[in-house]
Amino acid sequence: MPEAPYIKHVKYDENSPIIDREQLDMLVVSDGGEDDLELAGELFELFANESAAKLDALPEVCSQGDANQLRNIVHFVAGSAGNLGLARLSAFYRGIEQAIDEQRLTDLSEVEAPIRYEFEIARDAFRTNFNL
Repeated sequence: MPEAPYIKHVKYDENSPIIDREQLDMLVVSDGGEDDLELAGELFELFANESAAKLDALPEVCSQGDANQLRNIVHFVAGSAGNLGLARLSAFYRGIEQAIDEQRLTDLSEVEAPIRYEFEIARDAFRTNFNL
């Protein structure tokens, strides 16, 4: 198993579940009580595409040391990830936000890879779990 993402001063709980199925079920359970997997797939693909577009700005944001812009990016992804039940991704990105807010995360030179890596883990786990 690959190493867990690491960013100094940012909490990362590798024991946290990647997917919180209960959260996702609350989002996609239809009125009849059956899962609407098609809706989950559509919402997920929208999330994955929009988040990937946001993450494309990471090289420039990190090279410029723009903590506010980094915070905006991870805030966007964390909120949507949480709604989809991607618990560990959301918590990790919220930790990045908190570290920026508390001015504990000021060196952005090595944050791109862990941010992308956790996104890829969550994206791949969701696709695997729901056969997307």
